[in-house]
Amino acid sequence: MHDEPWQLAPQLKKEYIQQLAQLLVQVRGEVIDRHEPELGDTRLSLGMRAYECCRSRITFKDDDGDWPWLSIITNDGRFTFAIDGVPVRFSRNDPKNLPDRKIIPSQEGYEQMCMFEHVNDYAHIRWFLIIDTPYDTPVEHAYFVGYNELKEIICKWEIPLSDQVPVMSDVNKGKPQAVKVPPAKAKLKLVSKKEDKNENDK
Repeated sequence: MHDEPWQLAPQLKKEYIQQLAQLLVQVRGEVIDRHEPELGDTRLSLGMRAYECCRSRITFKDDDGDWPWLSIITNDGRFTFAIDGVPVRFSRNDPKNLPDRKIIPSQEGYEQMCMFEHVNDYAHIRWFLIIDTPYDTPVEHAYFVGYNELKEIICKWEIPLSDQVPVMSDVNKGKPQAVKVPPAKAKLKLVSKKEDKNENDK
């Protein structure tokens, strides 16, 4: 098994992968920080919101043109983006237990892979940026993993997350405890009898 994706596909530069991972870590942290079970949020709603927000932010990055190496191949369904032309998907899973359905590329992703098959023996690797963490906690580990069509891991690189944006709160953080505040003392303004008489005469 290979340790570094850029050894198999030179387009997959280390700094590109790290920038994408940082974006997903940040977005996931923001979503978790806004998760409110008291309002009816569930594990399903958290997962769907995290996925959709990550998908949208990757799309925004492509629209902004900040990362010229980033492009969108399949926007709906099996959402697929590309790093300098190489198809990539993202998922929250244990890398060893990627669901079978995810290994199936989108039609556009498959066509893109075929474009490189004559110049790269590893063109048909299914590349994933994988977040490996419980559903309700900030990101603990992230990997860039390449699978063959049989879902065997060909390449696995753990992405350094030392510079990740800290999350302000956890999903299961309890409500703040109520604090008793003594009532404010009422203060009466002293009015002289003369002033009081004048007020009543108006």
